[in-house]
Amino acid sequence: MNSLRLGVPGVGGVHPGAHFCALYSGPAERDRLLFPFLDEGLQHGDKCLCLIDDVDPALVRDLVVGQPGPEHSRRSAQLEVHRATDSYLRAGEFSVDRMTSFLGKSVDAALDDGFELLRAAGEMSWVLPRPPGWTELFRYESALNHLVDESPCILMCLYDLQKFGVEMLVEVLRTHPRVLLARTMIDDPHFVPPAEHASAPLVIATTGEPAVLAQVDEEERIARRWTTLTDAEHRVVSCVAGGLTNRAIADQLYISRHTVDAHLKHMYAKLDIHSRVELTVLAMKHGV
Repeated sequence: MNSLRLGVPGVGGVHPGAHFCALYSGPAERDRLLFPFLDEGLQHGDKCLCLIDDVDPALVRDLVVGQPGPEHSRRSAQLEVHRATDSYLRAGEFSVDRMTSFLGKSVDAALDDGFELLRAAGEMSWVLPRPPGWTELFRYESALNHLVDESPCILMCLYDLQKFGVEMLVEVLRTHPRVLLARTMIDDPHFVPPAEHASAPLVIATTGEPAVLAQVDEEERIARRWTTLTDAEHRVVSCVAGGLTNRAIADQLYISRHTVDAHLKHMYAKLDIHSRVELTVLAMKHGV
Protein backbone atom coordinates (compact mmCIF):
# COMPACT_ATOMS: atom_id res chain seq x y z
CA MET A 1 0.00 0.00 0.00
CA ASN A 2 1.30 3.46 -0.89
CA SER A 3 1.86 6.35 1.48
CA LEU A 4 -1.35 7.44 3.21
CA ARG A 5 -2.38 10.97 4.05
CA LEU A 6 -2.90 11.80 7.73
CA GLY A 7 -5.37 14.54 6.87
CA VAL A 8 -3.60 17.08 9.07
CA PRO A 9 -2.83 20.24 7.05
CA GLY A 10 0.87 20.57 6.29
CA VAL A 11 1.75 17.02 7.37
CA GLY A 12 2.93 14.48 4.81
CA GLY A 13 1.89 10.89 4.49
CA VAL A 14 2.78 7.74 6.40
CA HIS A 15 2.90 4.09 5.45
CA PRO A 16 0.81 1.31 6.97
CA GLY A 17 2.54 0.09 10.11
CA ALA A 18 3.06 3.61 11.47
CA HIS A 19 3.01 4.10 15.23
CA PHE A 20 3.57 7.68 16.33
CA CYS A 21 2.82 10.04 19.19
CA ALA A 22 1.05 13.33 18.59
CA LEU A 23 2.10 15.96 21.14
CA TYR A 24 -0.20 18.95 21.62
CA SER A 25 -1.18 21.60 24.14
CA GLY A 26 -4.83 21.66 25.13
CA PRO A 27 -8.08 20.36 23.63
CA ALA A 28 -8.29 22.82 20.73
CA GLU A 29 -4.93 21.73 19.36
CA ARG A 30 -5.85 18.08 19.92
CA ASP A 31 -9.02 18.49 17.88
CA ARG A 32 -7.05 20.04 15.01
CA LEU A 33 -5.11 16.77 14.85
CA LEU A 34 -7.75 14.20 15.77
CA PHE A 35 -10.73 15.17 13.63
CA PRO A 36 -8.83 15.61 10.33
CA PHE A 37 -7.07 12.29 11.02
CA LEU A 38 -10.39 10.46 11.41
CA ASP A 39 -12.07 12.28 8.54
CA GLU A 40 -9.22 11.39 6.19
CA GLY A 41 -9.59 7.76 7.21
CA LEU A 42 -13.30 7.75 6.44
CA GLN A 43 -12.70 9.39 3.07
CA HIS A 44 -10.00 6.84 2.25
CA GLY A 45 -12.26 3.94 3.18
CA ASP A 46 -10.44 2.85 6.35
CA LYS A 47 -11.94 1.42 9.50
CA CYS A 48 -11.46 4.10 12.16
CA LEU A 49 -11.22 3.65 15.92
CA CYS A 50 -11.12 6.51 18.43
CA LEU A 51 -10.54 6.10 22.16
CA ILE A 52 -11.14 9.34 24.05
CA ASP A 53 -12.31 10.61 27.43
CA ASP A 54 -12.22 14.41 27.20
CA VAL A 55 -15.01 14.52 24.58
CA ASP A 56 -18.24 12.54 24.71
CA PRO A 57 -18.02 9.67 22.18
CA ALA A 58 -21.44 10.52 20.76
CA LEU A 59 -20.29 14.07 20.03
CA VAL A 60 -17.14 12.78 18.31
CA ARG A 61 -19.28 10.53 16.12
CA ASP A 62 -21.62 13.39 15.21
CA LEU A 63 -18.74 15.72 14.35
CA VAL A 64 -16.83 13.18 12.26
CA VAL A 65 -19.66 11.29 10.55
CA GLY A 66 -21.59 14.47 9.73
CA GLN A 67 -25.23 15.14 9.03
CA PRO A 68 -27.59 12.51 7.58
CA GLY A 69 -27.10 12.20 3.84
CA PRO A 70 -25.92 9.86 1.09
CA GLU A 71 -22.63 9.06 2.85
CA HIS A 72 -23.92 8.99 6.43
CA SER A 73 -24.60 5.25 6.66
CA ARG A 74 -21.24 4.27 5.16
CA ARG A 75 -19.23 6.68 7.32
CA SER A 76 -21.13 5.65 10.44
CA ALA A 77 -20.29 1.98 9.84
CA GLN A 78 -16.60 2.85 9.42
CA LEU A 79 -16.21 4.65 12.75
CA GLU A 80 -16.07 3.30 16.30
CA VAL A 81 -15.68 5.67 19.25
CA HIS A 82 -15.25 4.47 22.82
CA ARG A 83 -14.29 6.02 26.12
CA ALA A 84 -10.57 5.56 26.61
CA THR A 85 -10.95 4.49 30.23
CA ASP A 86 -13.41 1.74 29.22
CA SER A 87 -10.92 0.36 26.70
CA TYR A 88 -7.59 0.80 28.46
CA LEU A 89 -8.82 0.03 31.98
CA ARG A 90 -11.04 -2.99 31.50
CA ALA A 91 -11.55 -4.82 34.79
CA GLY A 92 -10.42 -1.64 36.54
CA GLU A 93 -6.72 -1.85 35.70
CA PHE A 94 -4.39 -1.60 32.73
CA SER A 95 -3.08 -4.80 31.16
CA VAL A 96 -0.58 -4.96 28.29
CA ASP A 97 -1.85 -8.34 27.12
CA ARG A 98 -5.50 -7.29 27.29
CA MET A 99 -4.96 -4.06 25.38
CA THR A 100 -2.73 -5.50 22.66
CA SER A 101 -5.26 -8.30 22.22
CA PHE A 102 -8.04 -5.70 21.88
CA LEU A 103 -6.14 -3.86 19.14
CA GLY A 104 -5.18 -7.08 17.37
CA LYS A 105 -8.81 -8.19 17.34
CA SER A 106 -9.83 -4.74 16.07
CA VAL A 107 -7.46 -5.14 13.11
CA ASP A 108 -8.78 -8.64 12.40
CA ALA A 109 -12.39 -7.46 12.60
CA ALA A 110 -11.66 -4.60 10.19
CA LEU A 111 -10.12 -7.01 7.68
CA ASP A 112 -13.05 -9.43 8.07
CA ASP A 113 -15.42 -6.56 7.30
CA GLY A 114 -13.59 -5.83 4.05
CA PHE A 115 -11.42 -2.89 5.15
CA GLU A 116 -7.76 -2.80 4.13
CA LEU A 117 -6.58 -0.71 7.08
CA LEU A 118 -7.39 0.15 10.68
CA ARG A 119 -6.72 3.77 11.59
CA ALA A 120 -6.76 4.22 15.39
CA ALA A 121 -6.30 7.21 17.69
CA GLY A 122 -5.99 6.92 21.45
CA GLU A 123 -6.05 9.83 23.88
CA MET A 124 -3.67 8.83 26.68
CA SER A 125 -4.82 11.09 29.54
CA TRP A 126 -6.63 8.11 31.10
CA VAL A 127 -3.29 7.15 32.69
CA LEU A 128 -3.47 10.22 34.95
CA PRO A 129 -3.59 10.05 37.90
CA ARG A 130 -1.95 6.62 37.51
CA PRO A 131 -4.55 3.83 37.88
CA PRO A 132 -3.65 0.22 38.76
CA GLY A 133 -1.28 -1.24 36.18
CA TRP A 134 -0.21 2.15 34.79
CA THR A 135 3.52 1.32 35.11
CA GLU A 136 3.03 -1.13 32.22
CA LEU A 137 1.97 1.69 29.87
CA PHE A 138 5.32 2.21 28.19
CA ARG A 139 6.02 -1.48 27.85
CA TYR A 140 2.71 -1.54 25.99
CA GLU A 141 3.70 1.45 23.84
CA SER A 142 6.96 -0.32 22.99
CA ALA A 143 5.12 -3.58 22.23
CA LEU A 144 2.87 -1.74 19.77
CA ASN A 145 5.87 -1.38 17.48
CA HIS A 146 5.80 -5.17 17.02
CA LEU A 147 2.03 -5.13 16.46
CA VAL A 148 2.14 -2.52 13.68
CA ASP A 149 5.02 -4.31 11.95
CA GLU A 150 2.71 -7.27 11.40
CA SER A 151 -0.64 -5.52 10.89
CA PRO A 152 -2.22 -3.11 8.37
CA CYS A 153 -2.84 -0.26 10.77
CA ILE A 154 -1.87 3.28 11.72
CA LEU A 155 -1.76 4.10 15.43
CA MET A 156 -1.72 7.67 16.76
CA CYS A 157 -1.20 8.12 20.52
CA LEU A 158 -2.31 11.53 21.78
CA TYR A 159 -0.35 13.13 24.66
CA ASP A 160 -1.18 16.56 26.07
CA LEU A 161 1.99 18.50 26.92
CA GLN A 162 -0.01 20.48 29.49
CA LYS A 163 -0.90 17.35 31.45
CA PHE A 164 2.12 15.07 31.30
CA GLY A 165 5.25 15.62 33.35
CA VAL A 166 8.81 15.47 32.06
CA GLU A 167 9.47 11.93 33.32
CA MET A 168 6.51 10.45 31.49
CA LEU A 169 7.18 12.40 28.30
CA VAL A 170 10.73 11.05 28.28
CA GLU A 171 9.23 7.56 28.09
CA VAL A 172 6.80 8.71 25.38
CA LEU A 173 9.75 9.65 23.19
CA ARG A 174 11.60 6.43 23.98
CA THR A 175 8.69 4.28 22.75
CA HIS A 176 7.56 6.02 19.54
CA PRO A 177 9.57 5.87 16.30
CA ARG A 178 8.02 9.12 15.04
CA VAL A 179 6.62 12.27 16.63
CA LEU A 180 3.95 14.64 15.33
CA LEU A 181 4.56 18.06 16.84
CA ALA A 182 3.43 21.49 15.65
CA ARG A 183 2.04 19.86 12.48
CA THR A 184 5.43 18.42 11.64
CA MET A 185 6.21 14.70 11.53
CA ILE A 186 9.77 13.90 12.54
CA ASP A 187 11.76 10.73 13.05
CA ASP A 188 12.30 10.43 16.80
CA PRO A 189 16.04 10.52 17.56
CA HIS A 190 15.34 9.27 21.10
CA PHE A 191 13.39 6.15 20.08
CA VAL A 192 14.58 2.92 21.69
CA PRO A 193 13.81 -0.29 19.74
CA PRO A 194 11.50 -2.72 21.57
CA ALA A 195 14.23 -5.30 22.27
CA GLU A 196 16.37 -2.68 24.01
CA HIS A 197 13.46 -1.01 25.77
CA ALA A 198 12.32 -4.32 27.28
CA SER A 199 15.65 -4.65 29.09
CA ALA A 200 15.77 -1.04 30.31
CA PRO A 201 14.36 -0.17 33.75
CA LEU A 202 11.37 2.18 33.88
CA VAL A 203 12.22 4.99 36.30
CA ILE A 204 9.19 7.09 37.17
CA ALA A 205 8.06 8.45 40.53
CA THR A 206 5.82 6.24 42.65
CA THR A 207 2.05 6.51 42.60
CA GLY A 208 -0.15 8.27 45.14
CA GLU A 209 -1.24 11.78 45.99
CA PRO A 210 2.16 12.87 47.40
CA ALA A 211 3.85 11.80 44.17
CA VAL A 212 1.35 13.77 42.07
CA LEU A 213 1.87 16.88 44.20
CA ALA A 214 5.64 16.41 44.01
CA GLN A 215 5.39 16.28 40.22
CA VAL A 216 3.41 19.53 40.13
CA ASP A 217 5.99 21.23 42.37
CA GLU A 218 8.83 19.96 40.22
CA GLU A 219 7.12 21.21 37.04
CA GLU A 220 6.85 24.67 38.60
CA ARG A 221 10.51 24.64 39.62
CA ILE A 222 11.57 23.61 36.12
CA ALA A 223 9.41 26.36 34.60
CA ARG A 224 11.21 28.93 36.77
CA ARG A 225 14.60 27.49 35.87
CA TRP A 226 13.74 27.64 32.18
CA THR A 227 13.50 31.44 32.36
CA THR A 228 17.19 31.58 33.34
CA LEU A 229 18.38 30.23 29.97
CA THR A 230 20.23 32.72 27.79
CA ASP A 231 19.47 33.44 24.13
CA ALA A 232 22.52 31.41 23.12
CA GLU A 233 21.34 28.49 25.22
CA HIS A 234 17.88 28.70 23.66
CA ARG A 235 19.45 28.41 20.21
CA VAL A 236 21.27 25.26 21.30
CA VAL A 237 18.04 23.86 22.82
CA SER A 238 16.26 24.35 19.50
CA CYS A 239 18.93 22.33 17.72
CA VAL A 240 18.89 19.57 20.33
CA ALA A 241 15.10 19.30 20.03
CA GLY A 242 15.58 18.91 16.28
CA GLY A 243 17.75 15.87 16.88
CA LEU A 244 21.08 17.41 15.85
CA THR A 245 24.37 16.08 17.21
CA ASN A 246 26.79 18.41 19.01
CA ARG A 247 28.97 18.59 15.92
CA ALA A 248 25.97 19.47 13.73
CA ILE A 249 24.86 22.11 16.25
CA ALA A 250 28.33 23.67 16.17
CA ASP A 251 28.23 23.84 12.37
CA GLN A 252 24.68 25.23 12.34
CA LEU A 253 25.36 27.99 14.88
CA TYR A 254 28.95 28.73 13.74
CA ILE A 255 30.39 27.99 17.16
CA SER A 256 32.92 25.45 18.38
CA ARG A 257 32.07 21.95 19.55
CA HIS A 258 33.58 22.91 22.93
CA THR A 259 31.12 25.81 23.20
CA VAL A 260 28.18 23.51 22.49
CA ASP A 261 29.40 21.09 25.16
CA ALA A 262 29.74 23.97 27.63
CA HIS A 263 26.22 25.25 26.89
CA LEU A 264 24.75 21.78 27.45
CA LYS A 265 26.67 21.34 30.70
CA HIS A 266 25.42 24.69 31.99
CA MET A 267 21.82 23.97 30.96
CA TYR A 268 21.83 20.55 32.59
CA ALA A 269 23.00 22.18 35.82
CA LYS A 270 20.45 25.03 35.62
CA LEU A 271 17.52 22.71 34.89
CA ASP A 272 18.70 19.84 37.11
CA ILE A 273 18.47 17.30 34.29
CA HIS A 274 20.92 14.76 32.95
CA SER A 275 20.16 13.94 29.32
CA ARG A 276 19.35 15.30 25.88
CA VAL A 277 15.96 13.60 25.88
CA GLU A 278 14.95 15.44 29.07
CA LEU A 279 16.08 18.69 27.43
CA THR A 280 14.06 17.83 24.32
CA VAL A 281 10.93 17.24 26.40
CA LEU A 282 11.33 20.58 28.15
CA ALA A 283 11.78 22.28 24.79
CA MET A 284 8.53 20.73 23.58
CA LYS A 285 6.65 21.77 26.72
CA HIS A 286 7.89 25.34 26.25
CA GLY A 287 6.99 25.52 22.58
CA VAL A 288 10.52 25.40 21.15
